[in-house]
Amino acid sequence: MRAGKILLASVLALTMLAGPVLAYGQMASGGMVSYDQEQAKRDPNSGEMFMDAIVGRPLGLLAIGMGAVAFVVSLPFTIPSHSTDQAAKTLVGAPTQHTFKRPLGRFISCTEQPDFCK
Repeated sequence: MRAGKILLASVLALTMLAGPVLAYGQMASGGMVSYDQEQAKRDPNSGEMFMDAIVGRPLGLLAIGMGAVAFVVSLPFTIPSHSTDQAAKTLVGAPTQHTFKRPLGRFISCTEQPDFCK
């Protein structure tokens, strides 16, 4: 039981820390997330790859799980409005693509640079 509480506290802390980190990218670009022109032209360095493997990908897995739960919860509202496909793409598809299709160390969205996510 104690291990479950520690795990829950860890997940909540990680979730609370992820918000400001993700929001920083939006603030730095004036409210809209845009890819870094410099990073698009060069290969990622070892630090970027390490941080992506240790922090980015696990957060992506967490986002997939949270998105799947949110998608299931939203089904009673999205089925009558015929927006189930859009909800699935946004809540589950986008985090899945960001976690599994994006090259390691590249923090560029697959929608902004689709040639990286082939």
